[in-house]
Formats: sequence, structure tokens, C-alpha cells
Amino acid sequence: MKRLLSLILSILLLTGCASSSDELEYVKPEINSTYYQIFVGSFSDSDGDGIGDLNGIREKLDYIQYDLGANAIWLTPIHPSPTYHKYDVVDYYGVDEDFGTMEDFDALVDEMNERGMDLILDLVLNHTSSRHPWFLKAVSAQLNGTCDQTPECDFYNFSTTPQTGFARAGNDLYFEAVFWEGMPDLNLANETVRSEIQDIVGFWMDKGIKGFRLDATTHFFAENLEKNVEFLTWFNDIVKQERSDAYLVGEAWTSGSIVNRMFASGVDSFFNFDFSQQSGDIVKSIQRGQGNALANLVVNHTDTIQSFNEGALDAVFLSNHDNNRSAGYLSVNENYQRMAASTYLLMPGNVFIYYGEEIGMKGSGIDENKRLPMVWSTSDDAFIPNPPPNATQTNTLEKGVKEQLEDKTSLLMHYQRVVCVRNMYPQISRASVKVVDLGEESIYATQMDEIIVIHNFSDDSQTVKINGIEKVTLVDGTQSHSQNELTLGGWSSVVVTITQ
Repeated sequence: MKRLLSLILSILLLTGCASSSDELEYVKPEINSTYYQIFVGSFSDSDGDGIGDLNGIREKLDYIQYDLGANAIWLTPIHPSPTYHKYDVVDYYGVDEDFGTMEDFDALVDEMNERGMDLILDLVLNHTSSRHPWFLKAVSAQLNGTCDQTPECDFYNFSTTPQTGFARAGNDLYFEAVFWEGMPDLNLANETVRSEIQDIVGFWMDKGIKGFRLDATTHFFAENLEKNVEFLTWFNDIVKQERSDAYLVGEAWTSGSIVNRMFASGVDSFFNFDFSQQSGDIVKSIQRGQGNALANLVVNHTDTIQSFNEGALDAVFLSNHDNNRSAGYLSVNENYQRMAASTYLLMPGNVFIYYGEEIGMKGSGIDENKRLPMVWSTSDDAFIPNPPPNATQTNTLEKGVKEQLEDKTSLLMHYQRVVCVRNMYPQISRASVKVVDLGEESIYATQMDEIIVIHNFSDDSQTVKINGIEKVTLVDGTQSHSQNELTLGGWSSVVVTITQ
């Protein structure tokens, strides 16, 4: 009878923000490890011009911090640019007028710092805009034969003959532009270019940001690993001189073996593309019911990157501004969608939520469709920007943020619970991690210090032996436990605290 009473109480007495029936309370994390990626022009329009802006983001900080629970933000490029996406920079020291003013940016940073939130900026160093003054001076001097008087000539890579990845600037003059002719590639070996980059870093770090997301890091030196690592090492050093606790995360969209070796640069994180997207290890493992296999992949990956850089942090995500949105392939099965969120948001390192993922926004195909406007409400257009130019899809959500916050069974409320649990346990993000094999292939279990994160990737309840259970925090689903045994319902997740 005593054991039965314990089992019943363990179901009814849920811990803090893990409750699916009680009001959730904000948990201030010891470590900011949950990043919210914002595609600025599509997020929150404060002035009604149809374009998301910095003041709109500031207006939504309560939502990001308290309703969702994220404690850090990554902004896609904010610098002046001729395109809607802003990945072709005209001025590294400015704010695009579509997004507001430098005063608006300063106000955003100040408020985030007051809240204890971190901000990182997208820094695009592989290339500039073809309208950047450096490039205009360089092309003019190349064509006029005045490069001996124009240092900008060596800021880019020019050729007098056609080459793969080069675009034409004039008669017998070509320049490297791997992505497209509007994005000429910088010569990052040039010392003056590096000096300019150091000044740019200092300018933005002085404004109080935490660090940078680095775009297209494998393209810095045309897939040359040794040169890319050398540049990233230099860059990491100059940033950490500005702020010792700065955070850098790189985009290296290539094979995992190459990404692992790039950690030798000292850069804190590189996005884990092997785990992300529809074909990535997270989704495949959930669909196949292979929880234990995924746990082994997580631990092996962490061990590998920390063998190159002992301070390395994984950067886990489901999708971003370049990928088909995860709801498109996960929402066909609600169990998969909720479990994918529970799984990646309780992984080691830092985790990245792409705006709108938490409410089930969809978008696929051309880039514009992956960057549709945030749906703040389906009954009120306030703060909702216009779609990006040329988008061919529209939002089809039945419930936006407002409506989902009022529905305790919504996807948003699920994200809120999972992030809240992550905030409760700093061990999840920073402690050493190891696999706990509980004897069931469908059970994912990883241990960090005295806690074990457990997910059941199956329809069936699973009963497993765990010695010394002190507390069970329910993330989603159902559970019951005694001191040495846990029964986890199908598609359920918990954090178990054990005696050490």
C-alpha cells in the first residue's frame, strides 16, 4: 500500500514549471543557454510599415523571456543592405533604416542587459555587398590602373581570366563571388582587412553584445580547412580580448568530420547540422524509436568536439532561416513534434529556437517561404509584418501566439514547459554528459551530474530500473516511480534526480 501511494503521489505532485496543469512560473537560469533566432524583418513590426524592426523586438522581450523562457537572442544581419535578407552588407557600422536607428539598437541592448539576457549579432565576413564602398573603390582602381594608390584593391580577390566562382567586373577583370555577383568575397588574408574587422568587432562589443554568429565559415578560404581554422583562431582571440565571456557560434554547413576539426580554432560552437532538419539524427531517431542510439550519438559528439576544444559547446537546432521549417514534416504526428522539441531542448550545450517554430509555423521551398512573418494572433494583425518579397506561401496557422498562450495543450505551452525545465537544471547545458543504458532501445537517457534526462521514443509505456531516485520532474506525458524504478508513458519525458 505504501509503494502504491508513492506511485500515485508521483503522478499528481509535479515539480514547478514541469506541470502540465498548473500555471507556470518563470525560472531565471544560472546560465543563458537557450537562444531565440530572429529573422528581423519578419518578426515584429512596431511602426506599421510592414517590416519587422528593432523596436518591435524590444516590445516582444516579455514574450521571449517570460512566455517562452529563452534567455538569449541571435539577430540575423541588421546592417544596411540592398536586399531583404541583409546578408550583403554595405556598412558594418550601421543599422539598416528598415529596422530602425542606432538609438533603437542601443535601447534594445540596454534593456536586454538589464534583464540578464544575451544578444549575438550575425556577422557576415566572407563577403560584402557589391555596393560596399570598399568594393566600389577596388573595382574603380582595378579598371583605372590606380591600385598602387588604393589599398582596397587587395580587399577582394581579382583575376584577369574567368574562373569558377568568379563574376565579371569589366573587360578582362573578374572577382571572386561564390554566392552571387552581388556578394564579392573578401580577402581575409589581407592584414588591412583584418584590422578593419577588429575595429568592427570592437565597435559592436563596446555596445554590450555577447558575441557573434559567423556566416559561411567554410567559405572564408574556399573550403581550405587549415586556412579557415587559422582565421577563426585569430578572430576568436580578438573577440575574447574584448570580452572574455564572449560567445561565438559558426555556420559550417559541411561534413561533421570537418566541423569537428574547426573546433580547434577555439570558437565556442558550430551549428550541429548532422542533428538538424528532416534527415538529421534527431528526427530520424524519434521516427525509428531509437532513443538509446541517439543518446550515444549525443555523448560521442560532445566528447569529440571537446577533444579539439575542451570548452566546446554543441549548438543544436531543428531548423533555421535556410531550412524547411520543422513543423512541415513533424506536425503530421503530434508525438514526433512534441518529442523533437523535448529532445533537442534538453541536450548539452546551447540550443537555438527559430522564431515561430514554437507555434508550429510552416514554410518550405524558396528562402522567402522559410522566413514568413511571425503570427502574433490570428484575430489581430498588430505587430505582424508583411511577407518577404516573392514569398509563394502564406501562414496557415489556426492559432497564433495570443491564442496558444491561452491554450494549455498548445505547442507553445509545450515549448514553454521544456525550456522552463532546462532553465531549472544548469547541468543540462554545461555538465559532463554520459549515456545511461536502461536496457530499452526506445529509451533516450543521458546523465549530467546527479540528473538523468530520459525520453521514451515509443507508443508503449516502459519500466526501467534506476537506483536512488530522489525526484522526478515531468516534462511531458506521464510517469510513476518508486525509489528504484521508473515507469514512463509512451512519448513521455522526465528529468530524474538521483542520489550520488
